[in-house]
Amino acid sequence: MILIDYLYYQFTNFYHQFEKDGTHKGSGIILTCAMLCWNLVFFIIISDKYFNTNLGPSNKYFLIIYCLPIILFLGLRYWKFTSYEEINGKVQRFSKTKKTIADILLITYVIISFPVFIIFGIYLGSLKNTF
Repeated sequence: MILIDYLYYQFTNFYHQFEKDGTHKGSGIILTCAMLCWNLVFFIIISDKYFNTNLGPSNKYFLIIYCLPIILFLGLRYWKFTSYEEINGKVQRFSKTKKTIADILLITYVIISFPVFIIFGIYLGSLKNTF
């Protein structure tokens, strides 16, 4: 959970620069849930397409049901149980080395997640026209 907490912390800090009305915490929760759900859906699509695991449902819109546990778990965790201020306190106590490692892991995760997801989506879209 440390990396997910740090992901939420950084997304919330990013939105705090733009949203001065206090909604930055909700935006951090939404973006963190979206990132993890995209990774789950991406994993299910790849495993169905290339490994014939049949993890995904027959209707592609039911993939959202697979994301409900992630949304509920993270939403409840960051809205009710673990606040942004608690995570901020933990991050402020990080050593310089630990903060650098966490930043590198976070940047690597984001770099791998977004472009790979977009490229794979474009690839699947181009396959749709060949069938």
